Parts: sequence; C-alpha cells; structure tokens
Amino acid sequence: MCCNFTILKQTENGMLVLLKGCGNYQLTYKNLNFNLTQTEYASFQKFLKQIDIGYWEKEYQNSIYERKIPIPTLQSNLMLLVNRKELHELIDLIDYQTKKPFLKHDEINYCIIWN
Repeated sequence: MCCNFTILKQTENGMLVLLKGCGNYQLTYKNLNFNLTQTEYASFQKFLKQIDIGYWEKEYQNSIYERKIPIPTLQSNLMLLVNRKELHELIDLIDYQTKKPFLKHDEINYCIIWN
C-alpha cells in the first residue's frame, strides 16, 4: 500500500481506501482484502448492485450454509458467500459517494430499550 491514501468510507466491518499515487482502490471487508483498479472497482460496484438477493436466497434455501448469496471470482475454486446484511453493507461501503443521512435502529450495535 502506498503511503499517500485517503479513507473514502468506513463501516463496522470494512473500509474503502483510495491509493492516490496509482489511483487504485483497496477494499477491506471482514477478513477479505480486494486491490482494485479503477475499472475493476467500477465493475465490482455494478455487479454488487445487480445481484438479485431474493433469487439467490430462494435458490439456496435448503443449503447447509448460513450465507446464501454467491459472489464469484475469477479463481474457479473460490466463491465468496455473503448474507443479505453483509451484501447491503458491502454495497454501502463501495458506494462511497452516497451518504446515508441517519442510522436505522437495527444498525446500532447497542441494546435499545423501547419505553
């Protein structure tokens, strides 16, 4: 990673960084790290937004795995599996230009007592 970078967006589980020297992006999410060129970043962003969550949850409803939404990779023996919440967080993370004005109550990691 070059030393001249800007953190574009950060969530509970990830961070999107712009490497100013080369113009590439570094996306870290949970234990995954993606190094993306500008073209790869745009393609990945477009791909994530086009995933049909309902289709994949129905397709893998009887799967033994908790995560039902696949994200394929160019490596034939590697596929990333995410759940609905993780996919929404990834989309939010990679779409750094859109600002979310307020957190929803379920996005706050705190025990809320509704009196």
